[in-house]
Amino acid sequence: MTVLHWLDAVSAAQATRPALLFEDEVWTYQRLWAKTRKAAAAVQRQPGFVPGARIGLLGDNEPSYLVAYLGILRAGGVVVPLNPRNRIDELRIQLDLVRAAWCMVDDRGSPQASELAQTHTVRTLAELGDHGHVVRSIPPAPSDHALVLLTSGSTGAPKGVVHTHGSLVHAGLSLLKALPFSHDDISIAFLPFFASVPEHALPVLMSGGALLILRRFDEATVLETCKRATTLAAVPTLIRRLLEVGGADQLGTLRWVSFASEPMPPNVLDRWWRELPHVDAYQYYGMTELLPITHAGPELQRMAPGTVGVAYPTSSVRIVDEDLRTLGPGEDGEVVCASPARMLKYLDDLGATHQALTKDGAMRTGDLGRLDERGRLFLTGRLKELIISGGHNVAPAEIEAVACMHPDVAAAAVVGIPDERWGETPVVVAVSARGRVISPEQVLIHCAAHLSSYKRPSAAAVVDDLPVTGIGKSAKSLIREAIMAGELEVVRRRPSAQPVDVGNETLTA
Repeated sequence: MTVLHWLDAVSAAQATRPALLFEDEVWTYQRLWAKTRKAAAAVQRQPGFVPGARIGLLGDNEPSYLVAYLGILRAGGVVVPLNPRNRIDELRIQLDLVRAAWCMVDDRGSPQASELAQTHTVRTLAELGDHGHVVRSIPPAPSDHALVLLTSGSTGAPKGVVHTHGSLVHAGLSLLKALPFSHDDISIAFLPFFASVPEHALPVLMSGGALLILRRFDEATVLETCKRATTLAAVPTLIRRLLEVGGADQLGTLRWVSFASEPMPPNVLDRWWRELPHVDAYQYYGMTELLPITHAGPELQRMAPGTVGVAYPTSSVRIVDEDLRTLGPGEDGEVVCASPARMLKYLDDLGATHQALTKDGAMRTGDLGRLDERGRLFLTGRLKELIISGGHNVAPAEIEAVACMHPDVAAAAVVGIPDERWGETPVVVAVSARGRVISPEQVLIHCAAHLSSYKRPSAAAVVDDLPVTGIGKSAKSLIREAIMAGELEVVRRRPSAQPVDVGNETLTA
């Protein structure tokens, strides 16, 4: 079984139902599947194409992107989604890394397409033409390569994460089981397709629902579109922005929402439950290398605040120490997961693949966390983001959660900055809640009142909003660079600041 088998069956059963809604267009399942067949035939007839050929895909959110994506898969090719926000030199490095046969762009072209064409073969769907029937009679097998997902490369050269048709369909079926997808759903799709197809677009289509496609995220447009939709998928940063701009009146028509990719600040989730009690919020946790790892529905999130949920029935999660020994409930360590949705390997990088996997084939996530006695997972930070301050391990996520407890703080990000005395020291950057004002000094005092001395931020800044990645997650590398370059002014903790009494301890900002 593959996603292609599944979508073929859905398209036959739901032929006249809407699959894609885009601007004034309505695409039925019959139309979408026919278009992907033609795209597959065109791909197969390109010079040099062979099954397993890797094809870059560059474009915005629109139907032709999904046609190309599914068409490449139906042809037996491997999709390599590219971030349209990347610079030309980054795109070239990525295409060379995967040894792409060519790069496909959407029919409107791409701002980068003409420059990219100077060094690489670039095609549009329109250029490929209509070649009728698919040549390949045997569909891809579950073990065949389907995707090469590129890591961001924020910590070095990007890596190509290879997923098979088997891992892709398992991810989709896991999400279909955990989240309340319905063939009657209309799901707003504003997260960029290069990053969201496996975990959003494909499960919606596998359920027989409809994707209401927006080119990009814009608060006003999304809120207006909610009138025509039943659900949406977002990251917590964007959920917060929607709450601040729209609130219950515009979001209240939805049936449910899902969020992933970064921790949800407790104050944002509390506000959602308070203002939108009839719109269920579902969380799932995953990574590029292992698409879904855990999930948490509304009831579980209320019972265990801060959890990212439990493992799927076909997956297992454990916590290990630095020697990869399994730890018990309540003990902090690295999250390790075994699942059929795991990547096959890093492309052409045997060393990195071995480092990422345990001896029994489980994925080392690089995330820090703990399991409780019921198998509920709580994340505390990233192994690579862990701040070593004076020999103590400091998890940024813990400080961020504390900062967001303040009623005047909407969001926060914590990064480690070099320090002559302590080696590294945490710095917190906060965003004021809408209509509220908070100073860096107040943020520092608040954190000092709720954290052990070695975890207290040494400096703070307040900004209008946090810089984000292409999918909407906070971009900590940009925050750190801005602080180090002096572009973001921070206020240092001063011993002379106004003291605050907390129990028997006197604290200062």
